[in-house]
Order: sequence, then C-alpha cells, then structure tokens
Amino acid sequence: MSIPASAMRRVRLIAALTLFLGLFGFGGQAFAADEPSSPHFALSVDDTTLTPGQVGTLSVTFTNRQATPVTFLYTTVYASETGSAAHREFTGCTGASWCEVSAPAVRFNLVSPAVPIAPGDSRTVTLPFRFTPDSDCTAGGTVGFSIYYFYYEYAQGTYQGGQFTFPPVDGNLVCPPTP
Repeated sequence: MSIPASAMRRVRLIAALTLFLGLFGFGGQAFAADEPSSPHFALSVDDTTLTPGQVGTLSVTFTNRQATPVTFLYTTVYASETGSAAHREFTGCTGASWCEVSAPAVRFNLVSPAVPIAPGDSRTVTLPFRFTPDSDCTAGGTVGFSIYYFYYEYAQGTYQGGQFTFPPVDGNLVCPPTP
C-alpha cells in the first residue's frame, strides 16, 4: 500500500517547519536544562501529635529559586500512613487558586492573582488534616507528608520534579490524656 503524494507533502512540510523552528530558537523548551537549587518547598505541621478527630495544619511553602518570576505552579502533596488503625483525611485548603482533596493526596495550583512569584519570594498553602474520630489511638499511627510531584512555569521554560523531605514532616496519632 502506497502513501498518497498529498500526505507525503504534508509530512515533509511539518518536518521542515519543525526543523526550522528548532534551529532558530522558536521551538518550545519541554523542560529546563538546568535544575534550580533545592529545596523548592518547605513543609511544616503546627502540631506533631494529634488525638482522633483533632485538626492539625500542614503548611506548604513554595520559594521561587529561579532568576525570573514563576507564572504557574501545580503541586501534589502526598500523605503516607503507618499504623494499621490510623485513618487520615485532609479537610480542605487555603491559599491556593484551585484545590482538589482526594485520598491519599491533595493537588493544588497557583494562578493569577497568586502569581507571578518574584525571584526569592514565597507562597504558602495551608492544608488542614486530621486522624478520623474512629482511629484507634492505642495502636498509634503516623502520617508523613511529601511533595509527590510539582510543575511550574517561568520565563525560560518549565520545571518538574518531586521532593521528599528529610527529616520527614509527620503528624502522630496519640490517645487523649486521661482525666
């Protein structure tokens, strides 16, 4: 089976245009060649020990390490649990342009007016979380937080990656004090 001449002309035209745009610097850069200095994110919890049902807050702060403003940011925060009877849930988020809460992660992005983020500037998103009231505190439990995936755009292109914090940022399940 032969390829029609008109289809071959289109393929050649597209290939020539792609080559021209790439050679003369008009092609898009898929990902930045130089990795910016780390870390991109700082994570912290307001209370490292929580009783069942008690709400804690995870703060996720992004700092622009680029020489130009960041114009878009998308992040997935992952929560991993240890302890067979500990059940954690996120209860919302503030400071994000858009947010989706679904176990075991929270996804959010920053768009206008939260961006641009000037070089050296930061933006913080807060994520309330809790161990569900039916969690068995006698078995203990820990939830650890990390940046599973992030993607941002800036003047020279785009950058994506993941960041696992060390030392870990954890929330620990404890039983309420006995009266």
